[in-house]
This record gives sequence, structure tokens and C-alpha cells, in this order.
Amino acid sequence: MFTFNGIGWRVEFTNPRNPIFMRGDGTYAPGVCVNDTKTIYLADNLEGKMLKKVLCHEIVHAAMFSYNVYLSLEQEEVIADIIATYGQEIITITNKVFRKLQQI
Repeated sequence: MFTFNGIGWRVEFTNPRNPIFMRGDGTYAPGVCVNDTKTIYLADNLEGKMLKKVLCHEIVHAAMFSYNVYLSLEQEEVIADIIATYGQEIITITNKVFRKLQQI
């Protein structure tokens, strides 16, 4: 469905109680990125803005796996959350500032 660094990834929707979503503390995540199968699994009850945010979060994990970026789980989660929450705004502002800089 998409590639990073020449590595193909796919996205699958599945039941939100699928054991694939089970965290170590017994709670369920709404999405998970599995490097071994190059698959992002998303809970099939996600929609709208939450679906986009969870998808973006998991795509960040896929990018890190594909480019061999190895961080602690905590660091990886912070980066994925920042990009999923603020990434669009960061890119929009970057593009505006860059266009202005090109005019100078």
C-alpha cells in the first residue's frame, strides 16, 4: 500500500479486541505497527480525525523501522505522538516560511 526506503508496508483493519492490540499492561491500543510482517493494524472502529491520527502514528513507526532508526520504546512513542498530533501544522508552517525565504 505504501513504501519507505524501498520497503513495502500494508494496512489492515481488524477487531479492536484482536490480541495484536494488547499492550503489556493489559489495555488495548487502537493501532500497532508490526515490523516482522510489515503491516499496520488498525482497529476497525476508528474513524475521522482519530483514524488519521492513529494511522499517522503507526506510519511514523513504519518509517523508523524502514530506515533503521532504533530508539527506546518510550522515545519512539513520543516522536510518533508529536508527529501524529502536530506534524501537519509543522509541515504547513515550514512550507509557508520556506516559500517566503525563496523570495528573498
